[in-house]
Amino acid sequence: MNKKQMLVVALVLVIIAAGVLQFTYGEKGFSSRDDGEERLGEAVYVDNITGETVNLTDGTVPDDTGGESAVTDTGNDYFTQARIDREAIRSRQKEELKELTGNANTGDEISSQAQQEYLDLVRRSEIEATIESLIKQRGIEDVVVIFGSTGTVDLVVKADSLSQSETAQISDIVMRHAGVEMKDIHIKNMR
Repeated sequence: MNKKQMLVVALVLVIIAAGVLQFTYGEKGFSSRDDGEERLGEAVYVDNITGETVNLTDGTVPDDTGGESAVTDTGNDYFTQARIDREAIRSRQKEELKELTGNANTGDEISSQAQQEYLDLVRRSEIEATIESLIKQRGIEDVVVIFGSTGTVDLVVKADSLSQSETAQISDIVMRHAGVEMKDIHIKNMR
């Protein structure tokens, strides 16, 4: 046999091996798992209204009629769920304020007040993100910052416990960026 024939035979054998492997793993799916655990890279749908996460890898499609769909358990990570909830509330508030500013029947005073509230909402969102980022830079694993309607700032920090030094650093960051007094800062740690 010459070199060309040997090369063709080798390529045919590789193609046959690839076909056998594809058939073997194709029956169940190479990326599927028996334990129901998610894998990185799986398609995930997050419902904008409820914030629920729906796993799309099992072929189910979310529907608005209350039909069954696979919902993954996001309750294990409080911090992720708190951010999702916070953003869902913010989105609803922004939509309501946009409607007020865009409605021709709304008076000028109400419209300008709605615009100001919208800008305040955006500013609070930016401050929360800045505070969270700066606290994480200090070595804290995770944190959620929520501005209260009464001018307080609530923080939930992912830690078993916080030292006085860590509490002071967190409070300093919040006071500088949120412009609140120490008595209006409430820090809670949880794991």
